[in-house]
Amino acid sequence: MSFDTLVHGGTVVLEDGLRDADVAIAGGRVAALLPRPHSETAREHVDARGLHVFPGVIDPHTHFGLGGEDDWRSESRSAALGGVTTVINYVMGPASYFEQVPVERERADRLSCVDYALHVVPCAQAHLDELHRTRDELGVASFKFFMSFKGTEGAYLGVEGTDDGFLYEYLRLVGERAGLVANVHPENIEVVWKLREQVKASGLTGLAAWDASRPDFVEAEATARAAFYAELLGAPLYIVHVSSRLCLDEIRAARARPARRAPLWAETCPHYLTHTVDAACGTRAKVNPPVRHADDVEALWAGLAAGEIETVGSDHVARPVSFKDKEIWSASAGFPGAASILTVLLSEGHHKRGLPLERIAALTSAGAARIFGLAGKGTLLPGADADLVLVDLAAERTVAGDAWQSAAGYSIYDGFTLKGWPLLTMRRGETIARMGAGGLPGADSGEVLAAPGSGRYIAR
Repeated sequence: MSFDTLVHGGTVVLEDGLRDADVAIAGGRVAALLPRPHSETAREHVDARGLHVFPGVIDPHTHFGLGGEDDWRSESRSAALGGVTTVINYVMGPASYFEQVPVERERADRLSCVDYALHVVPCAQAHLDELHRTRDELGVASFKFFMSFKGTEGAYLGVEGTDDGFLYEYLRLVGERAGLVANVHPENIEVVWKLREQVKASGLTGLAAWDASRPDFVEAEATARAAFYAELLGAPLYIVHVSSRLCLDEIRAARARPARRAPLWAETCPHYLTHTVDAACGTRAKVNPPVRHADDVEALWAGLAAGEIETVGSDHVARPVSFKDKEIWSASAGFPGAASILTVLLSEGHHKRGLPLERIAALTSAGAARIFGLAGKGTLLPGADADLVLVDLAAERTVAGDAWQSAAGYSIYDGFTLKGWPLLTMRRGETIARMGAGGLPGADSGEVLAAPGSGRYIAR
């Protein structure tokens, strides 16, 4: 039998272990994993000798579009250089999502080079009224509630303040329909309001001040509250960007309660695995919730290894550097990070802490596909989309400047030496990105081959 493509000579990384096999691709899907030696042929051969073949990265937490319409072009290209083949992007605003989702899809269909699905953010009563229809008619089955959007906190997005009654109704509606997932951003903003003024008056500055004004217990308390209501209402709950040991402790406690009748999942982000309040990049690492302390970093790595955290998402926002290089209280929150996910887990997780490669495959791909119902994604087993990334585990590079070509023009990993880099990214059997000499990504060496608009929408 002849295939379209054979990715030969590599070690295939699956959730349940490693296989010395060639990946046979036909019609954009994995047709077979062929033990070697074999006599199969293909029109195209991709040499993976000495490399590991991972499933394409699924980033379940991006904010493409907050930097302008062209985000879908520039940031999907950046993501592809890091091995990302699918993103789940947040759509957020006060208008009906039956107005907003078609606009978002038009932009992504025209500009994205990676496949994509969408979450929407309920922040008005009209969004709750249409919540069940979003799955049936728009193919959107996951949502995100900002527990911190009380008072005027969401005014910059045109969002009116919500409350715990809104949270309760949101979780009730999610619990009523099978297949829906309630994402929650947990922070008790009312406590933050009190603490912020105290911290400002103390004279503390920098990332330490941001952490002190939004400490771990405001994240942990809100997580416990959301988990309680989700348990009561039978709503599958996904806690986004877990940043602290204390928050993870509350997730463990909620899972241990015998009354739990719906799944509770946890996501963390690369920056919480690498950065602390002492980070050399300063306010460029400002984010909500804040980066924390060394003890929190190690607690999250332990949670990843133990299976207590199911996914790693980037919370990617292409904030311009001019928005970041300010004093802490006026700097914007958020930064680019989609392209860093796999390399950070390989370098800081596998090489430094012994995190198994198959666990990394689960965290970067299979977990998100399973939780969010991404049919055909998240694995390299036959029948799945041929989304894959070739990785050189031995490649060691120092991140500099626009290493991943985000429009933001910087990375919070500038100056980091990381080991384990993607060399080639394939989406549905098509090579969409490859690295230049020595596998170094960057403006002069990383090459994105996919045409804008070649990504596809994944309805769920």
